[in-house]
Amino acid sequence: MSNLAYQVHKQQIQTQSNPRPIEQHGRKLFTKGEVVLWGMMGIVLVAGLVWLISLYASVYQATAKIETIQREISSESKIVEDYHLQVTELSNPERIMKIAKQQGFIFDDKNVKVVQD
Repeated sequence: MSNLAYQVHKQQIQTQSNPRPIEQHGRKLFTKGEVVLWGMMGIVLVAGLVWLISLYASVYQATAKIETIQREISSESKIVEDYHLQVTELSNPERIMKIAKQQGFIFDDKNVKVVQD
């Protein structure tokens, strides 16, 4: 019996000297499913932001093109107005009569026909 008591005493010493670490089954901060969901939401958020920035950039480019075209149109319309003014000045009947007399043409009232628009 003493041998049996010795073995029990020896087992108690071994268990006390080598205690197993106690595993705690505490709850983690996030589960795997939550991590996957948060990751997918992050990817969607980043993709949305990239799309929004690219949309803003395309709107900015379109606005810049519109402003360039409007500047070109205004400059061309100014040129057209200048041409209309020149046409009005050059089609003055007194000027035409003066040039005709310099060229040697004779003005005869009998051969003049009035044309109305």
